Amino acid sequence: MKYDVVIVGAGPSGSTAAKNLAENGKKVLIIDKQKFPRDKPCGGAIPTRVMKQFPYVEEFIDSISYGSYTHSSSLKYTLKFVREKPLLATVIRKDFDDGLVKLAVNAGAMFLNSKTVKDVTTQKDKAVLLLDDEEKIEAKIVLGCDGMRSIVAEKTNLCKKMDDICICVVQEQPMSTQQLQKYFTDKKIVHLFIKTQGIAGYGWVFPKKKHINIGMGQFESAVDSSKARPNLKKSYKKYVELLKEKKMLPKDFPIENVKGGTLPVFPLKKTYSDRVLICGDAAGFINSITGEGIYYAMASGKMAANVALESLDSDDMSSEFLSKYQDLWYDKFGKDLKLLSRFNKMWGDDSERFVRLLSKDLKFAKLIVGITGGRISISRYRTKIIIRYIYVLIKDFFSKK
Repeated sequence: MKYDVVIVGAGPSGSTAAKNLAENGKKVLIIDKQKFPRDKPCGGAIPTRVMKQFPYVEEFIDSISYGSYTHSSSLKYTLKFVREKPLLATVIRKDFDDGLVKLAVNAGAMFLNSKTVKDVTTQKDKAVLLLDDEEKIEAKIVLGCDGMRSIVAEKTNLCKKMDDICICVVQEQPMSTQQLQKYFTDKKIVHLFIKTQGIAGYGWVFPKKKHINIGMGQFESAVDSSKARPNLKKSYKKYVELLKEKKMLPKDFPIENVKGGTLPVFPLKKTYSDRVLICGDAAGFINSITGEGIYYAMASGKMAANVALESLDSDDMSSEFLSKYQDLWYDKFGKDLKLLSRFNKMWGDDSERFVRLLSKDLKFAKLIVGITGGRISISRYRTKIIIRYIYVLIKDFFSKK
């Protein structure tokens, strides 16, 4: 079986790339090891720029949140940020991912699920993929969109040892509209708990249309190795009890169907080689402060598809030609990911003062919420953020005097 492009992984990056390629008349195959529709451990919160850049996703949006409360670890300080415009959107990943792959199929892509890719080799005139049933598939180009443990990246020597990861536990539970209204209002207020239960990360509460998504994530690069590591499952149970105590959940809220997951934190140094491009989580495209990755997945999938189209049309699948993909994503969001990565280890520091400062200065808070929410670029607003931060520090110093 021969294709122009074979895409390994049917998540947001793979489906986005497949849709783009199929709409441009290319013969495309998507392969995924799981049977769709399938669920994925995820908070399901996506920045509003996803809807702006990919308007067709609106039919798969579950709900919109218009505000967030960010709590310090001691709960002494809270940044309340509520607005009239959407702050973020939420999705049910099972429905969202299935909807995206169906769009790709409707555009003309072929979809093979419940099939695992065992090996990927590149030759002078083609790439060959070996499946778990020993079937071989040929392609001119392969896109690795197969998540953090990418077989495509591994077999083409593009992967790296993933020590710097985020480990998370998440629970998505049905909840009545009356309860959601009672606890989170019609604004669907999101709650974030910085370093809750002593973890080097944060806990979240994302209200949706008929579900509540609760979870916590720990960034391993920020964990203090001199201290005992918290057990994330036990920490999660304590976290849910805290939410009940603060009357953010009903007393009979069950802890069940809790799932674990891991995320990469930093991008691969190289995301291309002869006949191969790596996208989304497989490339390490994650906001290293929040763990959000759906925007980067879809954006990189589209960019990879565009470069693949140029490559096919010019009959040049060399590493040198495909390197323009790396230039594209670095210019689009790579500078931001690089800057954000510098703050990743701050999850191990005391957050009390920072949340207090945010709660006392709305302009500074808007900048930080804009960056973490993906609405503004940290590389473009870096100077403005630094100046405002210095101003807030000075103001705080003299207010104590």
